[in-house]
Amino acid sequence: MLNIQNLQNLNWRKIAMIAGFIIVCLIIAFGIYLMFFKPVIVPEDTTKEVDIGQLPSADEGDQPGVIEEPVPGEAVLVDPVEDDAVIKIPAEVSFEDLPDQYAQGDITAVTNLTYEPSYALTIDSTGNNAVVYHPESGKFYKITPSGNQILMTNKIYKNVENIAWSPKTEKAIMEFPDGTNILYNFDTDKQVTLPKNWTGFDFDSSGNQIVYKDVNPNEDYRFMGIANADGSGQKYLEYMGDEQNNFITDWSPNNKMVAQYKSGKSGTSAELFFLGQYDEKFKSITVNGYGLETAWTPDGSKLVYSAHNAFSDHKPLLHVVDAAGEKVGYNHHSLKLNTWASKCTFASKDIMYCAVPKELPYGAGLVPRIADETADYIYKVDIKNGVKSFVAEPEIGYSFDQLQVSDDGSKLYFTDKTTKGLHVINLKKPSGIEIPEGESSSF
Repeated sequence: MLNIQNLQNLNWRKIAMIAGFIIVCLIIAFGIYLMFFKPVIVPEDTTKEVDIGQLPSADEGDQPGVIEEPVPGEAVLVDPVEDDAVIKIPAEVSFEDLPDQYAQGDITAVTNLTYEPSYALTIDSTGNNAVVYHPESGKFYKITPSGNQILMTNKIYKNVENIAWSPKTEKAIMEFPDGTNILYNFDTDKQVTLPKNWTGFDFDSSGNQIVYKDVNPNEDYRFMGIANADGSGQKYLEYMGDEQNNFITDWSPNNKMVAQYKSGKSGTSAELFFLGQYDEKFKSITVNGYGLETAWTPDGSKLVYSAHNAFSDHKPLLHVVDAAGEKVGYNHHSLKLNTWASKCTFASKDIMYCAVPKELPYGAGLVPRIADETADYIYKVDIKNGVKSFVAEPEIGYSFDQLQVSDDGSKLYFTDKTTKGLHVINLKKPSGIEIPEGESSSF
C-alpha cells in the first residue's frame, strides 16, 4: 500500500517542471510537422486520356481537331493567377523601325567594308572602288562595294605618314616620319625617291606634275615649288621663309593655280591669295574667319572653304565663292552648315556631300578634335543655288573622317574618327534613280 507520508515527501515542483518541458517539446514538434512535413493535397487530374495517334477532342465551344498556335512575333505571357491561362501580346517590332537601305532623309543602314584602320581614302580609276592604305600591314588595297579586297602591289610600305594620290590613283607619293619621300607607280611597279626637304605634295590634273614645299632647315632657302612627278624639272615659285604653315599646296583642277597663301586681315576675316606657275596676278578673296580649310570644285570654277570667327561662335562654317578668271571673289555665300571642308566631298561640279556634326560647342573651330566623338548627319549641297538637303542619319553614330563618292553617285565611302574602319552608305538605288531627300533649304 502506498505510503501517504511518502507521497507527501515527493518534490511536486520538479515534477511539474518536467511535465511542462515535455508539453512544450510536443508543441514545437507539432509546429515543425505542420510547416515542413504536412502532405500536399493534389487535386484530381481531370486531363482526358487520349489514344496514341489521336488529337484531343474539343472542349465545349471549340472546333474539333484545331490546336491554336502562337502567332510568330507575338509575346506569350503566363497569367499570374491561373498557370494554365495564356495571354498574347502583339509584337511591337515594326519594319518602319528598321534603317533605310538607301538614303532618303532618315536613319540609314551602314555597311562595314573593313574593320582594319584605313587611311588616304580615294576612288580608283573605274570610279566604283575605294582605294585605301592599311598602316598595320603596310599594304594598299582596292575595296569593292561588296567588301572584296584587291591587293594593289606586293610591296610593303609601313609607317607612312602622309599620302598624295594622282587623280587616276596610278601614282602615290608617300611621306615617312624620317623625312623620306617615295613616289610609287602602281602601273609600272617602279619607285623614285624624292628630296627629304620636300613635303605637302599635290598632283596636277594629269598626274605628271607636283607642287610641294621645300622646308630646308635654313629658313632662307624655304620655297614653294613645282616639279615633274619624279622630282625632275623643279622650279621654285614663291619664297616661304618662316611662313610655311600659311601656304596651302592645292593644284586647281583647271591647272591655273597651284597653291594658296593666307594672311591675316582683321579680327574676323583673312585674305586668301592664289599662286600660279607663271607669276600671275590673281585676285584675292576675303575669307570670313580663320582655321581655313579649302576644297576646289571638280571643274576648278569655285572654292568651298570653312572658317570660324566670333560671328560663328568660333564654330567652322562652310562658304562657297567663285575662284576662276575675272570672277574670283564673286558670288560669295555662306552655306549655313557648321562643319569643316575636309568633311565634304564632291559628286559633281555642283553637288557635294558633307558630314555635319549633330552639335558643336562654342570654339569647336579652335579645337577641331573636340568633335571627334560627335556623330554626324549627311547633307547634300547644291553649291550652285545653295540648296541643302538632309540625306541621312547613319544607323551608327559615326564621326566621319574621310569621304568619297563613287562616280555614279550611288555610294558614299567613308572612314570614321574612332575605329578608322571603312564603311559605305547607299545614296541611290541600283537603277541610279535618286531617292527623295529630307527637308531642304538654300542660301
